[in-house]
Amino acid sequence: MLLTRSKPIFLVLALMSIAIVFSACGSSSNEASDDEGGFVINLYSGENEIGAKSIGFKDLIANEERPILLNFWANNCPPCRAEMPALEAAWREYGDDVLFVGVDVGPYVGLGTYNGGRDLVQELGITYVTGNTLTRSVITDWQITNMPSTFLLSPDGRVHDIVIGAISSSRLSQKVRELIAASARSVS
Repeated sequence: MLLTRSKPIFLVLALMSIAIVFSACGSSSNEASDDEGGFVINLYSGENEIGAKSIGFKDLIANEERPILLNFWANNCPPCRAEMPALEAAWREYGDDVLFVGVDVGPYVGLGTYNGGRDLVQELGITYVTGNTLTRSVITDWQITNMPSTFLLSPDGRVHDIVIGAISSSRLSQKVRELIAASARSVS
């Protein structure tokens, strides 16, 4: 008898839990995005590169002449942590031709915290533009299905290529060179 009564209660609790999870996936009211796909980056590093402590990603694209490598990562994601030194090395090699931008989405995918992301950037000596965002919808807007996810964008913000998962140094260099070449062709 008790088992029969507990089934409806369990079902209601399960449905309420699902509703709470889905409502948390919406855009945060703490920060306005500049429309779908837009978000503000609160910097951990790279302030000298863009001249601000935070910037809207669409504003960054509008004011940037270089193509952009946009990397979504989380501090408790082992593949993300493993690829960050390769991203830093590529940034040091190709930074004059491509702007590297990292966005910590760890809190939204259950793989980190704001402090953890900031601490990891400091620990690894990351100098390219990277930070977090308070815009939860960045996950769905950019259709991030795996960590890390890297988008290679032309100077006008169009997606040139996408790499899902960690990328090796040699493949990263190849992808960046392809992006530079494609961007040069589109300008001429």
